[in-house]
Amino acid sequence: GYDSQYSDMYINGVQFNDAETGRFSYGLIGGLNDATRNKEGIGPFEINNFTFGAIGGASNINLRASQYAAGSKLTLSSSNRNYILRGMYTYSTGLMNNGWAFTGSLGYRWGNEGNIEGIKYNSFSYFLGAEKVFNDRHSLSLATWGTPTERGQQMAATEEAYYLANSHYYNPNWGYQNGEKRNARIVRQFEPSAIASWNFTIDDNKKLVTSAGFKYSNYGKSALGWNGNAADPRPDYYKKLPSSIFDVWESVPTADELQQFNEVTDNWKNNKAYRQLDWDALYFANKQANALGKETLYYVEERHDDQLAFNLSSVFNHQWNERNSYVAGIAVNTTKGMHYKKMKDLLGGQLYTDVDKFAVRDHGASSSMVQNDLDNPNRRIGEGDKFGYDYNIYVNKQSAWVRYQGNNGGSLNYFASGKIGSTQMFRDGLMRNGRAPLKSLGSSGTAKFLEGGIKAGLNWAINGNHSFTLNAGYEERAPLAYNSFIAPRIKNDFVRDLKTERIIGGDLTYNFNTPWVMGRLTGYYTRFQNQVEMEDRKSVV
Repeated sequence: GYDSQYSDMYINGVQFNDAETGRFSYGLIGGLNDATRNKEGIGPFEINNFTFGAIGGASNINLRASQYAAGSKLTLSSSNRNYILRGMYTYSTGLMNNGWAFTGSLGYRWGNEGNIEGIKYNSFSYFLGAEKVFNDRHSLSLATWGTPTERGQQMAATEEAYYLANSHYYNPNWGYQNGEKRNARIVRQFEPSAIASWNFTIDDNKKLVTSAGFKYSNYGKSALGWNGNAADPRPDYYKKLPSSIFDVWESVPTADELQQFNEVTDNWKNNKAYRQLDWDALYFANKQANALGKETLYYVEERHDDQLAFNLSSVFNHQWNERNSYVAGIAVNTTKGMHYKKMKDLLGGQLYTDVDKFAVRDHGASSSMVQNDLDNPNRRIGEGDKFGYDYNIYVNKQSAWVRYQGNNGGSLNYFASGKIGSTQMFRDGLMRNGRAPLKSLGSSGTAKFLEGGIKAGLNWAINGNHSFTLNAGYEERAPLAYNSFIAPRIKNDFVRDLKTERIIGGDLTYNFNTPWVMGRLTGYYTRFQNQVEMEDRKSVV
């Protein structure tokens, strides 16, 4: 039941969670099911050789080429969901006599339209792994992969819209353009990644594994925009629904209102084009604006959350003797998140000025507060140009951890572990916004946080059929950069009184195995403190 930010995902021992949001995007490895099948999953207190362990558990995907069985595999699948056809081919040499191993995988997922209208899916995926085993002590592996994807999105609507469309699969994002379906919300994502890993077996009791990972994420999500006094083009905008014509609960409609109500209801139920986007009308409105030398009324923008990330991890494992061992590790991460908006399609329009339409409504067109970029006021925007906002978020993390584990030579096993680390984050604004002219351009200053945690646990095996396990831990985590800024598209302000988040947790498990039933009973407790609370605030006069 924990949020995904509390579960860590590792690939060859390198953490690949997004440093800003804390979450792992499974789109990073989409369509590579066979290549990513070698996976180890652990709970928050389970002993492992790659991490201190998050409260939501962790997984480690092994992409070393020597770990794949030699041979080929071809997979063809079909469904009626987001994509309707998937093909995958994987080939592995296994570890050859010359010490080399190679693995490659290709995948393609396609869907012209699944069970939701207006959605398309087009995704290619690739993976290439190579490993050289030099001798019994040293091996070096390299893995690289990517999944360029384009997919249409569905957007939630109101219950009224679902009722009128007679379908809970109704999607207001698309409409017809010259008789063809077009979705306004398209996600384009490509995250080429690579990992280099060195395994060093020092002797029979000591091993060092060091890995470095790189990721460049290009993520853009399009959306329909409108300018000036243009009417909201969304088909399920509340003023286009029958319920907006009169209050059906508290008022008696006039004859004209009742007639209009019936006409709108009939159109919604019986005219499919009426409840979808009218692209031809948007182009026509822009054509009229062009003829009058006025601003473009409708356009498609693309919001980007790109990212450049580098990760380094090194883990040392030492088996003292048959009863005692320890594992120690260090990890370093540096991430640059690039957030901006660009003009995707002017829909036949010719003139667009980079000002904030809501600020124009509130303060007037001549006010400096309407400028998204004060250093380039009233800038003309063409297709492909950045506008609206442009800023970077930098996050740097360093950590070290150690875990000792042992047993008393009999029925008792135990462990104790500790972690210490630090996080630094700051915003770098690339536009001086008119609503925050003194604190939108340049650096926000750096927020620094000291992190750490401790864990301990023991397992008591009463006999071969009954055992108890008791674990407890305490951790302090830096707040996520995603939650640490107020209106980051506009200004550099941090949330006031940012603190490290405190997590206290533990569990008690009874395992049993009888001739007629086996299972376990677990009770657990987790408490989260000092989290950042995000809420919508209304202006109070």
